Amino acid sequence: MQKPSIFIATQNAERYQELLEDRLGRSIDITLANTQGEVVSNYGRQPVVLGRPDFLIPLLDTKPPVQWLQSTWAGVTPLAHHSFRDYQLTGVKGVFGQQMAEYVLTHLLAFESKLTARIQSQSSKLWDDSLSGTIQDKTIGIMGTGSIGTAVAQTCVQLGMRAIGFNTSGLQVAPFEKVFATDELTAFLEGCDYVVGILPDLEATTNLLDAAAFASMKDTALLINVGRGNLIDDNALLWALEQGEIAAAVLDVFKQEPLPATDSLWTASNLTITGHIAAVSRPDDIARLFAENYKRFASHQPLLHLINFDKGY
Repeated sequence: MQKPSIFIATQNAERYQELLEDRLGRSIDITLANTQGEVVSNYGRQPVVLGRPDFLIPLLDTKPPVQWLQSTWAGVTPLAHHSFRDYQLTGVKGVFGQQMAEYVLTHLLAFESKLTARIQSQSSKLWDDSLSGTIQDKTIGIMGTGSIGTAVAQTCVQLGMRAIGFNTSGLQVAPFEKVFATDELTAFLEGCDYVVGILPDLEATTNLLDAAAFASMKDTALLINVGRGNLIDDNALLWALEQGEIAAAVLDVFKQEPLPATDSLWTASNLTITGHIAAVSRPDDIARLFAENYKRFASHQPLLHLINFDKGY
């Protein structure tokens, strides 16, 4: 029986093809598109599509005969928000947790060790023997208790932190000591030494961290956002940093990316900016996940990591 053909639409598509042929064999017909501009013209009515969500929007506009689409990103907002939904959409789970945990831990340790100030002291040839802080016994609050949030929490707990969570329903999830629901945001934030945002881009999460939220946080708190940029009211964050309502922030995601050079966030005090690099889609990881689901699809078994279009995740 002929195996379902595959259309790959992402940068470095040839690498994905090599990896999939190693895992699935070379008998499968695979067509490639390395740029968004090639997607519509190169697509040949393949039932299976693997690709970047932003690349695939023009294809969805044509209402293609795709049966299953696998995103190469953790976030699927462009696809989930599209009106065409006559297919199965799967996301990436169990891939980005380690990367996110490393990113978060990097900035927690840098914050507690006063790394930025010590680098500045070195450049000024000043001997800085002030005491560092510690992550031991601190409370980290993680907004988003899915696979990534859970992986971050597990790492933090292993290093002596207390982890509390925040999700829509307040559903309790291990290893969080307690999980707060949407209507308990203030109580959640009040207890955090560190707040980590790992929420999807939804209407309900837009500007969830606003002026009132920052006012309820400890003035010694560190905010890290690695989920989506819509979570934060940027003006409220700038005010909170300027007024000392929170101690510092680390942002890896923004409402507009790349962040415009004119944006006030660039020059804000006690704010660290990185360019959406907390977790990246590595072809080997995505190919492994895709190959497993492809075998399921070809044998008419339920797919793993299906996205609920209405929920957006």
